Amino acid sequence: MAMARTVMTLSEDMIVEILLRLPVKILARFRERQSTPKILLSTPSMLGFIEIDAPFWDGSAVRDLFFRFKQRGRAVKMVGSCNGLVCVTLYNHKDFYIWNPSTGAHRKLPDPEVSPDGGTYKYGFGYDSSSGDYKVLVASYGARNPGHFLGSEGKLFSLKRNSWIRIQVLDNPYESYYSAGILCNGALHWEVVLDEPYKCQMIVAFNLAEEKFINVPYPSIPIEEYDEEEEVIDICFDGLRNLGGRLCFTCYRSNFVDLLVMMEYGVQQSWERMFKVVCDDPFGLFMNLFALWSSSAGQFVGIYKRQELMRKFFEEETHETFVFCRHPDGWEAVVFAESLLSPNDYDLDDV
Repeated sequence: MAMARTVMTLSEDMIVEILLRLPVKILARFRERQSTPKILLSTPSMLGFIEIDAPFWDGSAVRDLFFRFKQRGRAVKMVGSCNGLVCVTLYNHKDFYIWNPSTGAHRKLPDPEVSPDGGTYKYGFGYDSSSGDYKVLVASYGARNPGHFLGSEGKLFSLKRNSWIRIQVLDNPYESYYSAGILCNGALHWEVVLDEPYKCQMIVAFNLAEEKFINVPYPSIPIEEYDEEEEVIDICFDGLRNLGGRLCFTCYRSNFVDLLVMMEYGVQQSWERMFKVVCDDPFGLFMNLFALWSSSAGQFVGIYKRQELMRKFFEEETHETFVFCRHPDGWEAVVFAESLLSPNDYDLDDV
């Protein structure tokens, strides 16, 4: 007679506790086997992930993730990802969490107490290797009318200190369509358009070690680098991202799309074309192409049309896609690697 088997379900807290007690050698083998990067996806109706090398032709490869603080009908906003930890927020000005999607370990941060009234918010998350600390930046820019600006304020959170400090933010008002800063080379980056004294596109960065804002050179590609048959009118840069540890931009032109990469950080002349896609309507088909990941074998994964994951090999004309969001303005996505790091490892008594 067969004996019935009882299946035990462990809570997230118990799983984390078990993992933390495992020998270092076992954890090292676990880390080696679980090295495939993953894309964390958030929409108002879904929070899940898909492995980089999973098939994109249907949604079966997307696995749901449980985040106990997610609110119905509200997308979890991605502040940033670093070393397997992901910083998220439920609102622009409060309810920030540092979360490990692999283990479920999480830590709610104290609210930064920035102004919740109107305006725009910029935020970012990254690791400061000089101090061994994880930091979260939140900047609030007051609501404004044409020719009028109501001021700004900024706060910086230190995981070691478990507290926010006030920081000096840029006084010059600017426009920026994206809230989350792009982590690269120890700094958070935003593409901005300065309003005064004249319209000017630039990249603004916040150095996590020095805790101050700096400027990073914007792409400037000489016309002579392009073939005679390539039209170079109607140039538009968009979608600043980190691709393989380098800043990258999507460059839209009248008859093709470029992916430009800054090969040497901080050097304007080092922006190079990574690949080119020729198409009749780049501003329609490929508008809002966001790079997420690339491999040394020439594989590219990104988001385009604001609702589809796309995988493409640079040397091939074809690509595969997967529609993961029916609300083009409601998605969030970051790439993360599995890790056993916990945001609760910091003991304030040791700081």
